[in-house]
Amino acid sequence: MSEIQAPEKKIFGWGKYEFTILWWSFLIWGLIFLDRLVMPYTAPAVMADLQITEVQYGLINAFTTGAYALSAIFLTGLLERTGQRKKWLIILAIGAGAFACLGAATQDVWQLLATRAFVGLCEGPIAPLIFAMLLRESSSKRVAVNSGIVNMGVSVIASLIGAPLVTHIAAAASWRLSFLVPGILSIIVALLMMRFIKEKEYLKAEPTESLFATFLKMMKYRNVLISFVLGILTMCVYWTMQLYAVRFFVEIVGHPLINAGYFVAIHGAVSIVWTVLVPKISDFIGRKPALILWFIVVACTPFIMYNAPLSFAAVLFYSCFLMTGSIIPYFQAIIPSETLPNYMLGTASGLILGVSEIVGGSAWPAVAGNIATSNGIPTVILVAGFAAVAAAVISLFVKETRGMKDAVQNITL
Repeated sequence: MSEIQAPEKKIFGWGKYEFTILWWSFLIWGLIFLDRLVMPYTAPAVMADLQITEVQYGLINAFTTGAYALSAIFLTGLLERTGQRKKWLIILAIGAGAFACLGAATQDVWQLLATRAFVGLCEGPIAPLIFAMLLRESSSKRVAVNSGIVNMGVSVIASLIGAPLVTHIAAAASWRLSFLVPGILSIIVALLMMRFIKEKEYLKAEPTESLFATFLKMMKYRNVLISFVLGILTMCVYWTMQLYAVRFFVEIVGHPLINAGYFVAIHGAVSIVWTVLVPKISDFIGRKPALILWFIVVACTPFIMYNAPLSFAAVLFYSCFLMTGSIIPYFQAIIPSETLPNYMLGTASGLILGVSEIVGGSAWPAVAGNIATSNGIPTVILVAGFAAVAAAVISLFVKETRGMKDAVQNITL
C-alpha cells in the first residue's frame, strides 16, 4: 500500500519552499539593484571627490549598462547549461557585492569605471536566474504575483529604503561608506541563501545542442519575439521618464527642484503597489488584455505632460499612474515562463533583458539627448508616449498564456 504524502505546509497561502525562495529573491534582487544604483544616487559626492567630468560620468554608466546587458545575453545561457542555477546565482551576487565594495577604494575615474563595469557584468544574469528558479516552483495562479513581488524588491529596497540610506551615509560620512553598505549586505544575503535555497535539477537540453541552437529554438515562439519588441519599447519609455521627467517639471514647467523631488518620492511610494497590482490584474483578465491596458495607461502620462504641462493632471499622472517598471516582469518572466520549457527560461529572460537594456537603456538615451537638444525636452516626452502606444498595439499580437505554465512544465520537466 503506497504511503500517503502529507500536504506541504502553507505560509500565507504560498507553499513553504515557494515562499522561502520568493522571500530571498525579493531581498537579493533589491540589494543587487541598490548596488547598481548607488553610483547615480551618490554621483555629486563621487564626482566632486574624484574630479569626474560629465563625459566620464556618462562613460561609467555606459560601461555598467553595457556589461550588464552583454552578460545577461551571453553569460546567462552559458551558466544555464551547467544545470546549477543556485550555485551561479550566489557566486554572481557575491561578485556584484564585492566589486561594489571595491569601488569604495578607487582613487580615480578609471579604477571606478572598471569596478562598476564588473558590477554590471556580475548582475546581468542574476534576475534571469532568479525568475527561472522561482517560477519553476510557482503554480499558475502565483506566476504573476510572484514576479511582481520580486520586482517590488527594487521599489522597496533599492528606492524607498536604499536611496535615502546611501545619500544620508554619503552626507554624514562619505560616499565610500555608501558603496560598502549595500555591497556587504548583498554578500551576507547571498551567503545565507546557500543555506535556504535548494539546487534543483532542471536541465533538459540536448548535451550536444549549442547555445546558438537554443537561441534559434526560442525564436520559433511568437511570444518570445514579441517580448523582445515590448522590452525595447518599455525600456525606451522607462529611461526617457527617468532621465527627463524631473528636468521637464523644473526647466519647462518651472516647479522648484524640491517640489520635483516630492513628485519622484510619491511616484516611488505608489510604485510599490503597482509592482504587485500590474501583474496580478492579468490573472483575472488575461496577459494580453492587461498588457494593452497598462501600456495605454502609461501613454497617458507623457501625452498629458506634453499637452497640459502646467496642469495638476500632469503631476498627478506622473506621480501616481506611471507604472512602466511594473510592466517589465510580463516580458522578462511571466509570458516566457508560460511559453517556454523551464530549461530555456533563464536564457530567454537574459536575452530579452539584455537586448532591451542595450537598445532602450544605452542606445535610446543617446538618441533622446539629440532630440532634446534639437527639439526640446517636451518632444522627447511626447516620443515616449508614442512608444507606449506602439507597445499597446504590438501587444494585440501576443498569444494568451494565462494558466499555461503548468501545462508547459508537465511536458518538459
